[in-house]
Amino acid sequence: MGEELSTDHVKAHGAADGAAKCCYFDKDQPSNGGCFESINAQNKPHNGAAIATGKQSAITHAIAVSPLKSSTKVVKVHVSKDYMKFNAAHFIAYKGFREKLHGHNYRLAVTITGEVGSDGYVIDFGEIKRMSRVICKDLNESFLVPMKSDALKISCDGTNIHIATEDMATFSFPKTDCSLLPIVHTSAEELAIHISNRLVDAFTLDALLRRGVQKLEVTLSEADQQFASYERVLLV
Repeated sequence: MGEELSTDHVKAHGAADGAAKCCYFDKDQPSNGGCFESINAQNKPHNGAAIATGKQSAITHAIAVSPLKSSTKVVKVHVSKDYMKFNAAHFIAYKGFREKLHGHNYRLAVTITGEVGSDGYVIDFGEIKRMSRVICKDLNESFLVPMKSDALKISCDGTNIHIATEDMATFSFPKTDCSLLPIVHTSAEELAIHISNRLVDAFTLDALLRRGVQKLEVTLSEADQQFASYERVLLV
């Protein structure tokens, strides 16, 4: 078995293409995906304006540039395409409980609420689709590893990810077949939050606020009529 992993063991490496790399597994992750140095910040609960640390000045500037007006038209745009989906394996584990290993055919939908800009858009549908496609591709055909789990012991021997559970079960997966996520549980709820954070990071919070975006909602379904939705408030 290899050295036990923690969120402190991962960092981002700048790259021309905006990729981040896990320093433990030498695996490129698309911008702000997988495990990286902001791993703890991504899973914080978002209350009120849900503003990331260190971005207050950018937010203040954006609000000053695009003040809300009572006459402003606020519209919701919704995207849910056939290719916004991924297949992945996982199990939920928490103190005293573990599911059996299983998988889902996940489907993603994104709703953005904001002001209609001078170009007639709240935000370009094409950008939402492009970023959602990248996220789904990252997660597709992988085992979802909750790197912040308080019920699993996760380690790596350089080739495989090893997971030991409280009930003495052990799992070993090729590291290239795993998605290492900054979450405690691989539930639909926490996955929706994670995907929301990735979308905000991909657009950048400053750019969203400049366009007058107020809310970003991610809906992730595990099966028909079985889904979790997370609404992140960006501007009150």
